[in-house]
Amino acid sequence: MRQRENIILGAILIFLLSCTNTKESELINVICVDEFTYTDCVKTIIESNCVICHNSGNNAVGPFPLETYEQVKEKAQNGNILTRIQLPDGANGIMPQTGKMNQAKIDVIVAWANSGYME
Repeated sequence: MRQRENIILGAILIFLLSCTNTKESELINVICVDEFTYTDCVKTIIESNCVICHNSGNNAVGPFPLETYEQVKEKAQNGNILTRIQLPDGANGIMPQTGKMNQAKIDVIVAWANSGYME
């Protein structure tokens, strides 16, 4: 009986240790599991993937800034952010232009939109 418990415990530990992610860019804030808010879930994704081009500074490449909750919400509701981030990698018009974000980040933004664009 004790040997069986050790095998089960070992299997659980192997499973837990294998569920790691070494790419910081793919990590999603665990706060976002139950409630998707801009501040806790979306802001960091937008800042690290969009604001480099979509800003109000002199180096802006994008035609509009995505620096505040209001700006992002408006473009998510009335623009085509949700469509463009979900295009296949390499498609014309995909955002960000440097390549498709990982699916986990896209899913968080879509979940935020589907839950009512909460701040």
